[in-house]
Amino acid sequence: MSSEDAIKEKIRKLEEALMEGRISEETYRELKAKYEAELEKARSGWVEVETPAAAPGAPAAPKVKAEGLGDLFNKALDFVKANPAVLVPPILAGILGAIIMAGVGVSTLGMMGLGGLGGLGGPRPVPPGPGYPPQVSPSIYRFAGLAMLSMIVVMIIQQIFNGWLIAMVEQGVRGKTVDLGTSFNEAMSKAVPIIVASILVGVIVGIGLILLVLPGLVAAILLALTLQAVVIDDYGPVDALKASYNVVKENFIEVLIVVVVAFIAEAIVGLIPYIGFILSAAVGGFFSVLLTMLYMARRPAEARVAF
Repeated sequence: MSSEDAIKEKIRKLEEALMEGRISEETYRELKAKYEAELEKARSGWVEVETPAAAPGAPAAPKVKAEGLGDLFNKALDFVKANPAVLVPPILAGILGAIIMAGVGVSTLGMMGLGGLGGLGGPRPVPPGPGYPPQVSPSIYRFAGLAMLSMIVVMIIQQIFNGWLIAMVEQGVRGKTVDLGTSFNEAMSKAVPIIVASILVGVIVGIGLILLVLPGLVAAILLALTLQAVVIDDYGPVDALKASYNVVKENFIEVLIVVVVAFIAEAIVGLIPYIGFILSAAVGGFFSVLLTMLYMARRPAEARVAF
């Protein structure tokens, strides 16, 4: 019997003991968590290398990774092929976002929707005569307010739906059935920390961009795995920022490559008329799958998940 089968047998016997009343529910939960951690370790594709104790002041031995970014890319591609439903959240978010923005006159197809500004405020005002300050139509303010509100709604939808995708990837990686319904419920149950964490990331990146641009770009990379930390590890918004930072700082080049390639790919397919925003959403969804797998493979060893 393999070590994996032996651990599964332990879990089965543990469940029998609970059903027969031989152990308490608290003991059951503790032992099950321990056995599941052992099971994940047994399945792990990571290589643990025994090294002699380092001399005081000597640098720590580096971790040995069994899978590189290319391997994770291929696994993400295989995952999407086997579970195409994982692209439903980003595509649906893109469609809903397009409908919402088109509803206030900002068309994602490159045209003004619903007749432009004139449809919001009736006939355009007559230009003032010489010596008078220019008049601004009230419709401009209404349009700006609606556009801002719509962008906020679209951002919230995108972030929650991204959490939906992350929950689906976690299901698949852990060997569970990838299900749209249960994963959506999980994302909705964490909607508040998802939104708060997204706002915090936006504020930090925005401040960095205002200061010297480069700090904002670096912050965007370091915090790229924040939602993964919220959805997968149940971190609160602030702790999720810390978790993303800790994972990315050890794998900065890998995350940088993924983010840059994703940006370029989404921009290119987004240029395709009429369907570009849908294709861009699908491409972005794939790279979200890749980032989620990268997070699950590169986080601390005690929580790491094998593929």
